[in-house]
Amino acid sequence: MKRRNNSIWLMLSILIICIKTGQAQERPFIWVQKQDREQILAKIENQPWAKSSFDDLISRLNNDISEHSSNPDKYLHGLPFAWENAKSGESPSFTYTIHGASGQHNNLDNATKEEMANYRKLTGFLQTAIDCGVAYYITNDEKYAQCATDILNASIKGIIQLKPSDWAGRGGWLCPDDILRESREVGDKFPIIYDFIAPFIKKGGKPYDPGKKTKTDFPTNQAQQVFRTYADLVVHHGMIGSNHPVLESTCLVYNALALEDVTERNKYLKFYLTESTGNQDALKKVAENFREEGDIWPETSQYLNGVASISARLMFILTKYDPSLHLGQKYPNIPIALPRLDDLVYPNGELIRWGDGHRHGEASFNSYEDAYLLGKIDGVKKLTDKFGSLLGRAIDKGEYQRKGLSALLWYEDGFKAENPPLILPRTDKQSHAGIFLQRNLSPTGDTKDGLMCFVGGAHMVHGHAEGMNIELYGKGLVLGVDNGRGSYAQDIHENYSRIWAAHNTVIVNGSSKGEGGWAGQGINTVKLITMEPMPTKEAISPDYSFSQTSFEDDKGDKAEASQERTLALIRTSDSTGYYIDIFRSKSRLPNEFHDFLYHNIGDKLVFLNQDLKLTPTPEKYMANAKLPWIQNKEFRYPGWHFFKNVETSQKYSGNIQAIFSTEKLKNGPLYMKLFIPGSDLREYTKVMAPHTFEAPSPYENLPTPTLVIRKTGEAWNAPFAVVYEPISKNKENGTIQSVEKIEQNGILKGLKITSKIGHEVLVQYVIDQTESENFIDSKLGLQFKGRFAIVTTNPKNKIINMYMGDGEKLKFGKYSLVSEEGNSGAFLDCTPKTPVLKSNKKVKFITQ
Repeated sequence: MKRRNNSIWLMLSILIICIKTGQAQERPFIWVQKQDREQILAKIENQPWAKSSFDDLISRLNNDISEHSSNPDKYLHGLPFAWENAKSGESPSFTYTIHGASGQHNNLDNATKEEMANYRKLTGFLQTAIDCGVAYYITNDEKYAQCATDILNASIKGIIQLKPSDWAGRGGWLCPDDILRESREVGDKFPIIYDFIAPFIKKGGKPYDPGKKTKTDFPTNQAQQVFRTYADLVVHHGMIGSNHPVLESTCLVYNALALEDVTERNKYLKFYLTESTGNQDALKKVAENFREEGDIWPETSQYLNGVASISARLMFILTKYDPSLHLGQKYPNIPIALPRLDDLVYPNGELIRWGDGHRHGEASFNSYEDAYLLGKIDGVKKLTDKFGSLLGRAIDKGEYQRKGLSALLWYEDGFKAENPPLILPRTDKQSHAGIFLQRNLSPTGDTKDGLMCFVGGAHMVHGHAEGMNIELYGKGLVLGVDNGRGSYAQDIHENYSRIWAAHNTVIVNGSSKGEGGWAGQGINTVKLITMEPMPTKEAISPDYSFSQTSFEDDKGDKAEASQERTLALIRTSDSTGYYIDIFRSKSRLPNEFHDFLYHNIGDKLVFLNQDLKLTPTPEKYMANAKLPWIQNKEFRYPGWHFFKNVETSQKYSGNIQAIFSTEKLKNGPLYMKLFIPGSDLREYTKVMAPHTFEAPSPYENLPTPTLVIRKTGEAWNAPFAVVYEPISKNKENGTIQSVEKIEQNGILKGLKITSKIGHEVLVQYVIDQTESENFIDSKLGLQFKGRFAIVTTNPKNKIINMYMGDGEKLKFGKYSLVSEEGNSGAFLDCTPKTPVLKSNKKVKFITQ
């Protein structure tokens, strides 16, 4: 009896384990399960968006079902078969896509039109089969199952006859040199079709075979071999250290779930979940990039959300398949990262741009739904709260309407926008890109009155060798622009867009370059020295903010420079303001020179100094034009040989005023006026740089006016200092009247900026120092020990406010701000009868 009881308990234990691992699950179970069907039917009956998605599904299948039903043989002949190699009575193989000669590797970007046409035929048929599988699941109408089964049967027999690549680098099967793309567009579709039609096959459904001209048994063993092969290709081929493993992971997971041997299925799922290989990073490793809430994938904008989106969906699917995995509880920071990119936008909604990133992007609402569902099935409240509210707000505003297969199969209804509207912080950071941004939205609520800027630079996959780069926003557009990128592998991309000359930076000794790392573009990361407010923290001033950052330009052996950059945002009214940019650079090599670059979309750059004479210098930047270029390996640094219409001044030491005119915009002209305090041993050059990608029409196709300032010798004690004022409608609408240097012992310590806003004149003394040094102007009555400060007065030196962005003591006239906790930030508003002090540490206000 005891032995019998033990046997019963053993059988029950095995049954529980089998149920837990999915062995006892009835197909379909990858996307949906049998019990989900009633809820989906209820959605179709009760929710207009679900009914519309279902109707769209059936409508787009009508022609295929009609053609297939009337003549399945003719219909299946549309697949890209190699009929010339087919044996009599046998199904033919597919044609290879890009099957290069031995030792030559070409991905699908290099395919011929015929090869791509064949490839698209197959992907189109496979997607039709998935649609048919979903339609069969919902309707139980076997005409859909028959069509899907016929396509899958022919496709399995078409690919099984081909030999998979043995190239561990990126070898595929149908595409022997491109597992990355094949896994996403072909390999992930076979298992989904199989999962949906498995019940049809189980009850006797047979596919039509175009080789035998009759119905045959479904090739279950060959199907399993296809799933196994695709899973194996992903695990043992491909490139790690990038987003590639995540892009390929859907193929791995779906094919693993299609395997009927549970031991084998779990083996491949383990490669996705926990066990990385030399060619595939597991989810556990991917999650290391999301240690803190708010971390994002360390690439550029169009790639980083893809990682979180794909991962969120697979985490949802696998947790639904096996709730004991608890992937939402283990890795919540991955889906939490999904809306992060929405924080990195200008007032007009455009994205800040770094590396190969785009200017425009849309919220991934489908991924928000996946994240919400993951949180729901795994009991992660912060996921359901966050994404439920985001979805509710988007649906309420009409920004998001559910549609498509994902919505039909998974998504729910009834979200409420319970959280308050998103308020973006005054400052933010993106550490992996070395980015530190400042924004100041106007009380008017008009995006044209908003101000925003950022400094950044770092090495990453799809990053650019850009140095310490900035972008500037003004009057509704990004005016001071990064070039962006067009098509990969082109001369302009490799030898301009992703290297120094395409960015608002400083080139040292004509030799700044990237080295090592991804595609040879390795550079150091821009580091934060100080900032106020610190990223995402509360600001102490409604009108002022600043950052100081550093960068080492030491790749190669001819620049060897240390650099620091101060970027400040100054608002002077609800609709006016300006930026201060102070760039210090010094090389450790003799005979140094430094070139400061600034690109602004527009029609032309005009210097307003009558005595500044420019002459054509067409050869000025051409020395590197004929250097060797090896795609993705060796480049023509620094890239300025792309500059056209080059005109250069004589050596000029006086103050400069210049203006960029942008007059072809649909909504009226914009201008960016520059004030540049003079310095010895400088020459000024204006050029037309290549067009800026994704610029507003018509400037996306027009060259970009660009300023280059060359300083012979060091640019540290006499740094590049530029004040930028964005202006709309009329170039005479600017508020800045003058900009003057503030020096101490021959070293630039800051700027005096005089502005006129309406009838009010503001005088602002801006002090910027590389250390917490002591600056004293006895005549003015100004003393400052620290890194950055602003004192604003009227023309009679009556104080309006004092801003100690980072300092120990700021004194002007009878007023002093003294920190009691080291360097602090403090803002004193002197317009009320009793001055009002706000600080981020303990600061005393003293009146003498």
